[in-house]
Amino acid sequence: MTELSAKPHKAQRESSLELLRILCMLFIVADHYAGQSGTAVYDTLPHALFFSALGAGSRLGCDLFVILGAWFLCRQPFRTRRVLGLWLSLWLYTVPLTLLCWLVPGSNVGLGTLRWAVFPVSTQQLWFISQYVMLLLLSPVLNLLLRALPRSGLRALLGVTGLFLVGYSTLFAEDGVFGDLLWSFLFLYLLTGYFRLYPDNRLSRALRANAAPWLALAFVVLLTLGRGVAQWQGMDGKVMQYLEYYRTALGAAPNILCAFCFFFAFQKLHMGSVKAINLLASATLGVYIIHQTPAVIGLLWTGVFRTQNHVGSAPYALFVILAVYLGCSVLHLLRERLVIRPLENSRWFAFICQKGDESLSVLDKILPSGD
Repeated sequence: MTELSAKPHKAQRESSLELLRILCMLFIVADHYAGQSGTAVYDTLPHALFFSALGAGSRLGCDLFVILGAWFLCRQPFRTRRVLGLWLSLWLYTVPLTLLCWLVPGSNVGLGTLRWAVFPVSTQQLWFISQYVMLLLLSPVLNLLLRALPRSGLRALLGVTGLFLVGYSTLFAEDGVFGDLLWSFLFLYLLTGYFRLYPDNRLSRALRANAAPWLALAFVVLLTLGRGVAQWQGMDGKVMQYLEYYRTALGAAPNILCAFCFFFAFQKLHMGSVKAINLLASATLGVYIIHQTPAVIGLLWTGVFRTQNHVGSAPYALFVILAVYLGCSVLHLLRERLVIRPLENSRWFAFICQKGDESLSVLDKILPSGD
């Protein structure tokens, strides 16, 4: 499986990339805490730097999740099980969690929230999952492009789309005509596939260099420091626009280049297979969905953790981030064992997957079956 979570299976997984998944999700949870809990303050320089640091890696994490998925998907045939399994896992979170929150006295769950829970992929509430499902559905077409186009043609396609998607947003710190996030996902997928098919290209070699991750880390630190100082001073205008955009834009060149630097750096770690890391990494999908289901967000921060009583507290912020990650991981692993695995082993699930795979058997003959 190559979704957000890397579900354990019989083959031994290299844990270096699984560790990267864990770090990415921790940064995403940290950013959500800073932006949703109401505790972020920028009245002093230490406060400003701390809460800026909490939000420093979330969009990098999103780019890395796309890169991690694309790296494996671009060399594999389409499997209906990936899409159906992801949708099923999503639906069996949003509906039960929303209904449970609806039963809590004083909850603000209304008909609109219940409707969203039934059709979670159709809206942008869980925007990353929605776009990732679309990416999975489009992956056979993207893989066909990667195989059908000659190297020069693929390079030209990436150059033209990169000019309008990455070049414009990087120069002007605003979304252009390709502002929809799905475009960023598609571009990242093709670029990742290009790097895997042709690892000898100059950009890939530069991003794999030993100094690359340190330069990327230095950029992230400087961007975080600049944003923290700007928030502390109450700065506005163009400077803040660029600082904020480079932090949040998936398609901006700094995010893309830094994400690839970190990906290649972790890929070279060669940690072997560490069972605890792989198990924890397999729960990243659940961590994201559980703590970002709309009905849960308010209840989680203000109800369970009462964050309004800990405004500006760095130790409490770190405690909550770790507690949310570990708590959601435990819930996800329990649900996988008790609910998801029996469903995925059922006859109807296997029948749907078989029919879906058969409908794309022509593409399977064109595309390779993997490494």
